Amino acid sequence: MASCSRSNTCARHAGYQKALAEKATFSVLNPQLLKLDGNNCPYHLVAEKQLWARGFKRMYDTMPSGNTHYFSHCTPYAERQYYKAKKGEILIDPEMQKELLAIFERNGANTSIGFDSYEERVVLVEK
Repeated sequence: MASCSRSNTCARHAGYQKALAEKATFSVLNPQLLKLDGNNCPYHLVAEKQLWARGFKRMYDTMPSGNTHYFSHCTPYAERQYYKAKKGEILIDPEMQKELLAIFERNGANTSIGFDSYEERVVLVEK
């Protein structure tokens, strides 16, 4: 793993280095059995800051009342998760934000006001 040209930017390699120093046992990818190319490594993880949303009551309130009755059925959420997301009890990742904004737009909501609040999160993504 250290021989990889991208190990200095890889969160997976950083985790390996930390585990090597602190833990007696741990799981690791075996670089001898993998055909790793630093530029096209499918295991390369990068820590990335993302803006996650919380709640969408304000946008929901801007929808015409005729479109609100079955709105929860238009979303990818199960019923319980829908209400938790609406109230801000669970975070909404950037991909789900895009989906929800498209659904709100189709139903006549004012999407320019955005979600109720936002939080910056550091997420590991494969790049």
